[in-house]
Amino acid sequence: MLLRNSTLNDERRIAATEEQVRSVDVVQQSKNIGVAEREHEIKDPVELEIARQTLTFLNMEDAVTKPKPHVKIAQEDGSCPAVERIPDLQGALPQATLLIQNLQEGEVHAVHPELGPGGSWKPNDCQARDKIAVIIPYRDRQTHLTRLIDFLIPILQRQRLDFRFIVTEQYGNDLFNKGRIMNAAFIFAESLGVDCVVFHDVDMFPQDDRNPYSCPPGPRHLGAFVSNLGYQLWYKEIVGGVLAVSMADYRAVNGYSNQFWAWGGEDDDMGQRVLSLNYTIERPNPETGRYSMLKHVKRKRTAPKLIYKLLGNSANRVAYDGLNETDKWTIRKVTTRPLYYHLYVDVGPVPEEWRAKA
Repeated sequence: MLLRNSTLNDERRIAATEEQVRSVDVVQQSKNIGVAEREHEIKDPVELEIARQTLTFLNMEDAVTKPKPHVKIAQEDGSCPAVERIPDLQGALPQATLLIQNLQEGEVHAVHPELGPGGSWKPNDCQARDKIAVIIPYRDRQTHLTRLIDFLIPILQRQRLDFRFIVTEQYGNDLFNKGRIMNAAFIFAESLGVDCVVFHDVDMFPQDDRNPYSCPPGPRHLGAFVSNLGYQLWYKEIVGGVLAVSMADYRAVNGYSNQFWAWGGEDDDMGQRVLSLNYTIERPNPETGRYSMLKHVKRKRTAPKLIYKLLGNSANRVAYDGLNETDKWTIRKVTTRPLYYHLYVDVGPVPEEWRAKA
């Protein structure tokens, strides 16, 4: 029943926000999509399907709710099936909602009253196989954050996962240290008793709900095929964007490095850590594992020489640089919000050699 209500709520939200979408000239964009399709400018079948669904979404004048036939989900033992065996996934997802601006947290919560504290939820038609925490590193992108959570909720519900969201934000405005706020969030996730974590950049939106957010047997790079990279895998150690990892595996690689400041390097370092311990980086099907990346102002790497030096000895630092250095950060405040747990993390002073290059 909750899933059915969620579907109804999604349709009501779509109808309510359609006028807002149109107000930012999305109608013209939808026409462009239709023209592109007619002129065969969109040749990729996955892109074409998304374009068609987006056009359908934008041309809706009335939201007509039709009851869906009941689908038995629970297996004989009462457990939920693996994601790939769930019958009511949608496949390719319309991307039009990514264009909605100024979506408020209160609006999302009103649409999803079934969520518990911290945006938690679990299925009631079967026993969830996995209890996950989606960890979102955050700085100055509130509009992206709200849209991402709103977008992920129905996907995770359809995948029948026991989930919650953790937004980890660096205290203050000094140079960013993504690795430290990720490690702090992982420690907090452990206190919630989850089976695995999904590290999720705030600007990454899945294009298909068959990409599994469930707990993987080994590190799973969900965000491997991204729109702004031409849906290509550029190098073997890449794990940025969206990474799912079990609690045991994250501890085995000693988490993220604490030594990267400003922007860039920590994700590649994580990939090298994973490979140095003879793990295989699992990646999704290239057709169903695609992501749209929202446009934003790119931040430049402030100290490329320091970054490349660290990347040159990633494997050697696994034992001492990472999750086990709990003195490198302090969680100053934890707030339980309706959609997520909000962590303020003090990452300590910035080394002068990084500040000099900034």
